[in-house]
Amino acid sequence: MTDSERDLIARIQRAFHGVTLGGGISLNMTKYHDSGGSMKKYSERAKSDEREDWSRISDSTLEEFTVTFSFTDVKGFRFYLPAYMIWTIRNHRTSTSIIGDFTIYALTPDHYIFRDIGFINAFDDEQFDCITRFLAYCVENDGSCDGTVADDNLRKIRKAQPEHATDG
Repeated sequence: MTDSERDLIARIQRAFHGVTLGGGISLNMTKYHDSGGSMKKYSERAKSDEREDWSRISDSTLEEFTVTFSFTDVKGFRFYLPAYMIWTIRNHRTSTSIIGDFTIYALTPDHYIFRDIGFINAFDDEQFDCITRFLAYCVENDGSCDGTVADDNLRKIRKAQPEHATDG
């Protein structure tokens, strides 16, 4: 791992420290919703999902939940995002899991989850800075990350709110 990767991870950890899930949609509930409510075991398992500290969620747990950003809500998105971004930074070169790219795909102002409040309003300035830095990192690592989509999403974010933009 490079110094810049360690720095980005540390920034993400600081920016999202203290973010909790609260009443948001948890990992197991995303699987439950993805099944159309037919897989009741996920509803039961959701009772024991981590809700207070996203950094406690193991890599293997994250790898099990590939549909998180499609079936959670804004609270869940904000809670799980740092874990998935850090997972991507640490694993994109060696893993065959799709979750790194799914994280990139979700980071767009067009995501339906943000329809009511807006993507930009879902995050504070420090969190927003981490998101843009993460996407810029993914652009730089095109090949092991989907840099094309990361670049497109970064442009959309900067266009939506240029005063928050960072050069990475």
